[in-house]
Amino acid sequence: MRDVIVVGAGPAGSAVACHLARSGLDVLVLEKSSFPREKVCGDGLTPRAVQELRTLGIDLTAPGWFPNQGIRLIGAGRSLELDWPDGRGLTRTRADFDDVLVRQATAAGATVQQNTKVTGPLQPDGRVTGVHTDKGTHEARLVVAADGASSRLSVALGLRPSRDRPIGIAGRCYFRSPRHDDPYLEIWLDLVPAGYGWVFGMGDGTCNVGVALLRTEHPDYRSLLTNWLAPLPPAWGFTEENATGPLRGAALPMGFSRRPH
Repeated sequence: MRDVIVVGAGPAGSAVACHLARSGLDVLVLEKSSFPREKVCGDGLTPRAVQELRTLGIDLTAPGWFPNQGIRLIGAGRSLELDWPDGRGLTRTRADFDDVLVRQATAAGATVQQNTKVTGPLQPDGRVTGVHTDKGTHEARLVVAADGASSRLSVALGLRPSRDRPIGIAGRCYFRSPRHDDPYLEIWLDLVPAGYGWVFGMGDGTCNVGVALLRTEHPDYRSLLTNWLAPLPPAWGFTEENATGPLRGAALPMGFSRRPH
């Protein structure tokens, strides 16, 4: 029997696995996909997140990290630049970022089993003592559900999202752009009510550009992004021919939609 099973090897799962393994516990991480993997995200990290990476022992001087000094807010025809009060933020693509954290957890002593789908909890006496997977059963003294906002393990335990909590939806695309080395994370505030856009320089010749809005009956992040980008300066490069990949979207559960938390 393991000390801890962590379901999900995203940032939360890999971080908790790293800390627990360092403390001397026998940790097994079960991940349904394999790394590196794609993940819809803005790729921006605040100084507080950067500090957590330092705590994990991540080498932030290695290639792939691009620093930023604050946020630029754009709305009502104005622009306001706000520097971080303490330290710097970073950007890094999630495909690369998640892989870095998984490797750190492994280096700390955790066992990471990829391409393993957790199908449900093991509850012989009503208490969770492990999990069933598509490759067998695993037991542990503690099980951590870090399998994302939709958390199928939580649903299997009866912890369903609250219907009165908001759900967002976002779409993002990478563009080759001369703005890739912008020192600020840029947020556009007035695209639509309860919606915004972002331009985050990745420092590698590309920008992560996306939109987010509250989900309605027919949310259309594609049209929102297209209509926002159309009048922007062509020199920025946010055009179809400069896209390095397709526009991808994802749901964003918000407001502590699932309890306990």
